[in-house]
Parts: sequence; C-alpha cells; structure tokens
Amino acid sequence: MRYFLVFLITIGLIVLAFVIILKSFSSAPSKPVTPLVDYSNTNTVIEMTIDGPVNDDPDHNAIQMIIGQTQNEINIIQGYQNSVIRTQSYPNNSAAYGWFLRSLDLAGYTEGKSDPNLADYRGYCSTGDVYIFQVLTGSTVVEQYWATSCGGQGTFKGEIPLVETLFQAQLPDYGSITSNLNI
Repeated sequence: MRYFLVFLITIGLIVLAFVIILKSFSSAPSKPVTPLVDYSNTNTVIEMTIDGPVNDDPDHNAIQMIIGQTQNEINIIQGYQNSVIRTQSYPNNSAAYGWFLRSLDLAGYTEGKSDPNLADYRGYCSTGDVYIFQVLTGSTVVEQYWATSCGGQGTFKGEIPLVETLFQAQLPDYGSITSNLNI
C-alpha cells in the first residue's frame, strides 16, 4: 500500500512537471514593461513621428517630436530620405519630463503588440497619416509601435488623440511650425 501511494505521488509530480513545461512553451513571452516615469532622470527620449500621405518625394512631409529630460525638439522632415528642413528646440527639465512620462503611461503609450509581421509600417494608410511611437536610449530603440489615421491598423494600443495632444503641448510653436504641412 505504501509503495502504491509513493507511485501515485511520483506519477502526479511527473504530470505536474509536464504541464508546467508545456505551459511555458505555449504562453507568449511577456516582456518586462518599465514605467515611462522611470526614465525621467535619464537620457532616454520619447518620440512621436507623424508621417504624411504617400505622395511625390518633394511634397512628402513628416513631423518628428522628440521629448527628453533637458530638451524638447520638433523636426519637419521632407521627402522619403528624411531630410530635416526645419527644427526648433525648447528647454525642458526632469520634473516636467516626469509629468509628461506619467501622462503617457496613463494614455497607454507602452501598450501594443510586438508582431514581427507588422514591423514595417510603410504603405499602410497611404492617403492618411502613420503615427510612429518610440522610446529611444541613445540610438537603441527600446520600444516601437505604430498606428494610422485610417483606423484599426498597426501595433499601437494606446490613445492616439491624447498622446498626440500631450506631445504637441510640449512644443509651444507647434501650430505655427506645422500650419503649412499636408499632414
């Protein structure tokens, strides 16, 4: 009887081990999510680019907004080779950056899906805008998601209008700098 009980416990432990192993293979790996506010005292920057409709090279524009601990910057980009035709910088500080980062966290800036089949956003929503959201440490892309103005396309799962408003609010001359663009 004692041997039978030990046998049943052994079989149960083996089955449990197999279930745990199979479950670890079947579940998608979860990436650790660092709250954005943890970057407030670092050189990590948060970037949003609005890439306009697909058209001829000289008329193609994009707006790149880069927010960092010590400086905020807006770049107006012309063409598909990303020529910066205008740039404007503004001072920033870690306290303001922290508030901005916390607001982005609450707006879902780090929510998205990492699908390698959707890594290339070119050509989606060809008559509208593509929004690219990045977290950058130096030249390393820590995180990148994208969405479109056409709806339902992309990897970004946050609140696009709120995120766009938060970025624009960091750049006092945003309206005048972007007023003549086809975006």
